[in-house]
Amino acid sequence: MRDELSEIMIESVHDVFLAFLAMEVFPGPAIEKPSFDPYEPPETDVTVVVGFSGAVNGGIHLCCPLAVALRLSSSMAGETFNDMQGEASDALGELANMIAGGVQTSLSSQGEIHLTPPAMVTETQLGMDYQEDFSSFKQYFKVDEGPFFVECFFAP
Repeated sequence: MRDELSEIMIESVHDVFLAFLAMEVFPGPAIEKPSFDPYEPPETDVTVVVGFSGAVNGGIHLCCPLAVALRLSSSMAGETFNDMQGEASDALGELANMIAGGVQTSLSSQGEIHLTPPAMVTETQLGMDYQEDFSSFKQYFKVDEGPFFVECFFAP
């Protein structure tokens, strides 16, 4: 499943970045959480969560350092942002939503999957509750401004 998820996430990110950001994105390593480790959400400057329900219970995280989040938001909205408030947050949320939509479409053979609206969490707002038995797969990427990753987490 690791190779399949990696391919799905790379394709989704590539398609969204090409169509909506006109940015080149380079895939990096992929990491799967060992099944015996309890799931812990990522600790990054900025994380956007889009949940899955239905045939797949879990979701995706779009995780990045603040400088990368600002650059992605700015590219998405077509204006420059200096903080992750208001329109910057909305732009990054929409980016995560489109990536999640690509993953959702690719996993549609599993059955109907519903998406939740995106929610942004900053390092000062950590503390969301997750199932400890979630499986997790992180696909790392790089843009000129730095690294980020997309994590797909799901119930076994």
